[in-house]
Amino acid sequence: MKLNSGIDSSDDGSLSQSLSSATLRIVILTLLVCIASSSIVFTLTSGLQFLTFLEKVASKFDLYCPEISIVDGEATIKEKQPYFVETPQDLNLTAIIDTRKNPDPNPLSHLKKDNTGMLLLRHSLVIKNREEISTIKLNNFPDMILNSQTISSEIGEYRSSIILSIFLGSLIYFGIGKIVQTLISALSIQLVTRYLAIPFSFGKGFKLASFVLVPCTLLDIILISLNLLGDSQLYIYLGCYAAVLFVLVKDLTASSIQQKVS
Repeated sequence: MKLNSGIDSSDDGSLSQSLSSATLRIVILTLLVCIASSSIVFTLTSGLQFLTFLEKVASKFDLYCPEISIVDGEATIKEKQPYFVETPQDLNLTAIIDTRKNPDPNPLSHLKKDNTGMLLLRHSLVIKNREEISTIKLNNFPDMILNSQTISSEIGEYRSSIILSIFLGSLIYFGIGKIVQTLISALSIQLVTRYLAIPFSFGKGFKLASFVLVPCTLLDIILISLNLLGDSQLYIYLGCYAAVLFVLVKDLTASSIQQKVS
């Protein structure tokens, strides 16, 4: 597939025709700017909020959970066991610590069938998500002591790495999302132009669809930055995208039909 194929050198002054005749370099730059802008804003808003949440959880760790020592792949605590960690009721999460050598009854019996749970045993960490149960061996963990001070210290030490990981993850997420969105829109444009017997290649449709991202991404960034209409931001973004796409396709078909008539 050649994105630069089917470029029409004629210019009838329509916006859609002009955008679809842009160079491949400008199209790629447009996509990169939209992806990077969304990633940066996401990192500076949701990413920092997540980091703040981690710091808050770490600061309150001692209030809900005893100090946990992991040495040579064995976890121990200095409290009576099994120890049931207090968790918010709305999370529907059961967290239990039982690091005894021969626990009785079986600690897994404390995990309810239909909820999510975490169970720290002497040699493993068991995570239950409804019917699915996964086990992580502690011998893969380095020696550590878990309490509010040590966890907060680790978060502070790796703060920059956490933010960078969030940014890179968001780059991948928005990169895939916006490119797939553009490909689907380009396919939609081609279906419309074929139906109307308008000569318009997939490459030109991709170029035109890539520019649809610009006003929608800008609006999304403004709403997120100002924390406006939080619950409706996705619907507003999609609505704006559909409206801009409709306007450009309408402009394209109108100009093409006018060229045929003239």
